[in-house]
Amino acid sequence: MPRLPQKALFRCPGCGFAQLEPPHLISTFCQSCGGHYEVQQEDGTLPSPFPPAPAPRSASRAVLCYRCGKTHHVSPHAVNTLCPCCNSAIDLADMEILAATSCRVDTRGRLVIGPAGSLSSSWIICGSADIEGRIVGILRAEGEVHLATSGACACQMTASSVVVAKNVRAKITLPLETGHLEVRGHLAGIVHCRGDVHVRRGGRLEAEVFARSVKVDKGGALLGVCHVNGTRPDEPGRLLPPTPRDALWSEHLCPAC
Repeated sequence: MPRLPQKALFRCPGCGFAQLEPPHLISTFCQSCGGHYEVQQEDGTLPSPFPPAPAPRSASRAVLCYRCGKTHHVSPHAVNTLCPCCNSAIDLADMEILAATSCRVDTRGRLVIGPAGSLSSSWIICGSADIEGRIVGILRAEGEVHLATSGACACQMTASSVVVAKNVRAKITLPLETGHLEVRGHLAGIVHCRGDVHVRRGGRLEAEVFARSVKVDKGGALLGVCHVNGTRPDEPGRLLPPTPRDALWSEHLCPAC
């Protein structure tokens, strides 16, 4: 059945008679008194002679492909995408690991590794990460990494910021690269930080630290060597730009893993 055209209610200013007319009508004759008038909607406004402009589209989302280094834009409602340059699949949704898993992860959502979860991969890319279980491999996070796992962590981490949770005793066996480090628990290892390192009250950092600044609250502890405003010649504290796929594999890991 064909749909009837939509109409709006207009009222005659002379006799007050209300009648239905096309919504974009400019003027009409009253069906009651026959008088001619410019149509007005019930709220007193004159209708526009042009159809309403379409609602603006939501801002697109920029997605960086770490395999080829190219950036493309997708809808903010997309859950996955393909890189138009190298045809690599990129997930945009959150991912949760609750058991032992060995797979490549490439998502721009939040990666959650539960207390009983274990992830082993030489290719782990995410928007942010919440790590309570075990992780082995190479991790690159565009946002914050919340480290809440204890024990040795054989993972090469690169993130915008890292927060070590309270009551955690973690040891990173590979250098940690970040823009900001906040220690609330116990962390040991080597840290390269482009910004500031902050050891909170009750926190303990045992590391060789390369950072712009270091702050230790009362009740916190820092044991190790600090290189403030200093880096090695190859600038390990700098967050490296996207590189081709092979460059992300660590020399400490087998590329076939």
